[in-house]
Amino acid sequence: MFPKNDLEKKLNVQIATSAVMDSEIALWMQMYMNQPPWLGGEQHTKCLNLPAVISEETARLILTEFTFQLDGSALAQAMQGWMGKFLTNLPVSTEMWCALGGIVFKPYPAGEDENGNPDHLETDVVWANRFYPTHFDSNGNVTGGVFLDVKREGDYVFTRIEYHRWYETMHYSVINKAYRSERIYQTSADTDVISCQRPFDMEVDLASVDGWQGIEPDVEMDDIPRPLFVYIRTPRANNVDPSSPLGVSVFSKAKGTIEQADIQYTRALWEYKATEAAINADESLFETDRDGKPVLPKGEDRLFRTFEFEGEKKGYIEAYAPTIRDTSIYNGLNQLLRKVELQCGLAYGVLSEVAEVDRTATEVKNSKQRSFVSINALQKALNAGLAEVVEVMKTLNHMYGIVEDGEVNITCTWGDGVLEDMDVEYQRRWTWVMAGKYKLESFYAWYFGCTEEDARKMIPAQPTYPPEE
Repeated sequence: MFPKNDLEKKLNVQIATSAVMDSEIALWMQMYMNQPPWLGGEQHTKCLNLPAVISEETARLILTEFTFQLDGSALAQAMQGWMGKFLTNLPVSTEMWCALGGIVFKPYPAGEDENGNPDHLETDVVWANRFYPTHFDSNGNVTGGVFLDVKREGDYVFTRIEYHRWYETMHYSVINKAYRSERIYQTSADTDVISCQRPFDMEVDLASVDGWQGIEPDVEMDDIPRPLFVYIRTPRANNVDPSSPLGVSVFSKAKGTIEQADIQYTRALWEYKATEAAINADESLFETDRDGKPVLPKGEDRLFRTFEFEGEKKGYIEAYAPTIRDTSIYNGLNQLLRKVELQCGLAYGVLSEVAEVDRTATEVKNSKQRSFVSINALQKALNAGLAEVVEVMKTLNHMYGIVEDGEVNITCTWGDGVLEDMDVEYQRRWTWVMAGKYKLESFYAWYFGCTEEDARKMIPAQPTYPPEE
């Protein structure tokens, strides 16, 4: 996170987030990058990278059956094309949304026609650690905020501050400033330091930085019906700062358990290392090299551990092969993983060993239901956010007259594959077919994910269950 006080001074605004939230967002990012505070240390703790796995799996479940289509006019067709890259990258954006608790989608005019006007719209995705809200309405919706864009050129880091503010009078203001950091340097031959203590060391012209030449420093607009950006929070209670309208990471409630799981995993690694088979032997049993060190059998350096014994132990040799306690250690780890799944709203078996938890049909059903409810809530939040993005794009298109205004209908589907048991569903639909209540071509179309017309060509003379590939 950037120095909040510096941002407030540069723009003469007040950032509407607490120090607790700033610290927690920074921690979530560290955890996601597999660099939590407990990594290493005196216990040499290793990490399972659970936050990244949880975020990725949650995003996958959210988007498993996702489809998005715009239609209704030439504008809708154009917007479908404008959102192509944005939708292609939506899995990554969704993963970061899950990891950091919030994300901003910010459409903006791009390109240039023969008259020098924008010829299309693109959408920026701003992660929670690069966005600082400044204003909210009475419903907790973000109406003002600061966005950061960072790039490195040579020995300096350049940071662009973009401040948006929407007023209920439908007035809108945008301020852009660019800053150059203090000179950065290499701390070693192969490691570049790309952050610095003073990122806002010197203000520079926007036009002096590659890629920022066409950005206006100050823009004032009227008759703007909404903020020209969309902040989406995860639909979970903020247990970090209950008074904050910002979202929390999907693994925020599991932070302590994730740390304990990493510690337990480290114990398992140490157990394997500590109990590795070896032969303890007196150095006198081996020939020595010119430096007086024992010469071990070729290729067996790891097997032998030599000591300089005296007295009765002279010539001592013994195999070292203690019993490995990995079963009990991994059972403990599995229980911790189950707690992480519970705290993150995931079904048992996503992280833990299924064999350990698949005990009763009721437990499995409840576990899947928990996951369904969690994912469904996230899908609804993302669905509402995407609808808002469409509205912002319609507003920008009207402002710049890129395409003639027209009706834009949204068809956004999510499915319920997170809850569906495919084997049960196969049997259910096949029963319908046998009872004459479901067309065979409909069954094949569902099974193979094709049209009914293509399915008819695939149906053999003697259909089987399940359908042959």
